[in-house]
Amino acid sequence: MAAKNNRMLMDTVDVVIVGARLAGLATAIPLAHAGLRVVAIDKTHFPSDTMSTHAMVPSAIQELVLLGALDRVLALDPAKSRYLAIHEDGIRFRERYRSFLGIDYGLCIPRDLLDMQMVDTARAAGVDVRERCGFESVISDGDRAVGIRYRSRGTLHELRARVVVGADGRKSRVAAELGVWDPYRGSKNGRGFAFRYLDDPIGPDAQEEYGIYRYGTTVSLMMPACPRGRAIAVHMCDAVEIPAFRADPEGMWNAKLAEDAAWRDRVGGATNMSPVRATDDLSAYYRASSGPGWALVGDAGHFKDPVTGNGQRDALKHGRLLGETIATTIEDSAKLDAALRQWEQNRDRDTISTYHWGNRETNPAPSSPLAKAVIAGFADNPAEVPQFSDTFNRVRPVEHVLNPVRLTAAVIRALRTPGVNRREILAEVAQQLPHEIDVRRHRLIDGFRSSRKISTERPGWTVGTAPRASSDSENRNGGAVLPEAGDPDRSTTGA
Repeated sequence: MAAKNNRMLMDTVDVVIVGARLAGLATAIPLAHAGLRVVAIDKTHFPSDTMSTHAMVPSAIQELVLLGALDRVLALDPAKSRYLAIHEDGIRFRERYRSFLGIDYGLCIPRDLLDMQMVDTARAAGVDVRERCGFESVISDGDRAVGIRYRSRGTLHELRARVVVGADGRKSRVAAELGVWDPYRGSKNGRGFAFRYLDDPIGPDAQEEYGIYRYGTTVSLMMPACPRGRAIAVHMCDAVEIPAFRADPEGMWNAKLAEDAAWRDRVGGATNMSPVRATDDLSAYYRASSGPGWALVGDAGHFKDPVTGNGQRDALKHGRLLGETIATTIEDSAKLDAALRQWEQNRDRDTISTYHWGNRETNPAPSSPLAKAVIAGFADNPAEVPQFSDTFNRVRPVEHVLNPVRLTAAVIRALRTPGVNRREILAEVAQQLPHEIDVRRHRLIDGFRSSRKISTERPGWTVGTAPRASSDSENRNGGAVLPEAGDPDRSTTGA
């Protein structure tokens, strides 16, 4: 590490963004297109990897189009997945995705490659992306954020700005600095996340679908990746299994192959496998994400279960929308602050359904006869018309796809299944009914930043201890310089 010195370099820009991955750069690009001076800092040097679900469905690829990044991404020669396939206890069906702006496929790009293409796109648009920069503090004027301090190669830099954006992930030091580290709602995730890259046994010419395999307490995903012929295998397993994945990754890999014949048939012949990466730090949450002169975007402000496969889509979409919001209101601070609050409210409306859907998927229990009946209801779809895939693709809210008519049909189907315990099915219906009511109430009735607990939310969640924030109020208002602090942690899902 470079030695510290007492010199401070000072500059003024329109917008400064802490975090230069998907959410931060999606915010920066529209700002640069609007002719604003925008700086995005990041602790890392690109290309650089990060934990991520990787999956992007057509509605996420649409965002790459709008940001001008898709051509660069396609130059990596990724496999295009046009189908979503479900496998569970003998039930199998697949659907072709609906298209967005003519895009009818998903992509699964390793993050060191994807983020590098986004950095190149941002720089081409005029964004000043600064690497190996350790964020230190937010500068405030009263209750308004007016800039940041960061350290690079031992030198302290002060950037004054009209807007400060935190895009620095789950362990957001910007959130801690702004006093919003503690989420106002959250939910514990009973699942962990383990994945590896591999050569796809079916070969590059047959890669055309994202596969979801549900067995026992595990949801496994097989997703064609980049370049064609490579793939990513993911286990969303019971969180108690994550220590075993860390201690004996090959043993756990083989144990999962032994658990399910369909998974073994799809993945068992894989070669050229990377090491397994795993995490169990997956609590879902919402933080207050806007205030006077500041906003939090991506995982810094909101996180949900990765099983929904929507983290990157939301980082790109709501980053872009945040950039467009700032660009059109930055000249009037009152209008800007109101617009930032409205942006946050719109983000919440767009993500609430998948947040609760993810919460309901976090219980690592074997699928019940009722759950299997719900899945089986989508299998009667010989034309492969998009239905279940609309949940991942965000065409409709989840509760519109899993609507009362479909759920009632599933109850009837389950009750008619030979040998089932009908009392248990009816008891599960009674257990699930509050969830259905609560999710709809939350989306349609509960107010902005409501902290009223919802039945889908599991207790015991945590985002950990806040990183050290600047305690010297004189420093935050332009006085003494803070000593160097550690860099912000990267998002678990890499937004």
